[in-house]
Amino acid sequence: LDQAVACLNKLKKADLDEVKSLKTPPKGVKLTMEAACIMFGVKPIMVNDPMGGGKTKDYWTASKGTLLQNANQLLQDLMNFDKDNISEKIIEMIEPYIEMPEFTPVEIEKASKACTAICMWVRAMFKYHNVAKAVEPKKKLLAEAQAELEETMSSLNDARSRLKGVQDQIQ
Repeated sequence: LDQAVACLNKLKKADLDEVKSLKTPPKGVKLTMEAACIMFGVKPIMVNDPMGGGKTKDYWTASKGTLLQNANQLLQDLMNFDKDNISEKIIEMIEPYIEMPEFTPVEIEKASKACTAICMWVRAMFKYHNVAKAVEPKKKLLAEAQAELEETMSSLNDARSRLKGVQDQIQ
């Protein structure tokens, strides 16, 4: 997460504007923007499949009209993303990207510096979600144990107070 944030901090508006200006982006750029659209809930534009037979999802055009429309806003949205409330549906949709060998920062860097930072960010959000999900039950158990400890300490302090009262009467 820290590496992704550091990489985002180095990202400039000009880097994102350069990505937006690509007429036919490399596969790594398209893949990264697909993943970013999924994370932000941007729906793809359905276009005719060039291979024939139906429609296909076009996240590239969707990203140019939304996420890449305002580079400064995208940078702000990446930094302020609500990582604690990512829906399971989004995580399920992102998981196949995380598992793709071509969706790693090393591979994406071959296509675009700006997309490398976004790729790292997507991967960090996915990992954060899974770690937070694993830690959540432990946090609840800790809170329960702390509440029980407070109750026990309160009882102990009451008993100590009564004991002191008895000891004071004996003297």
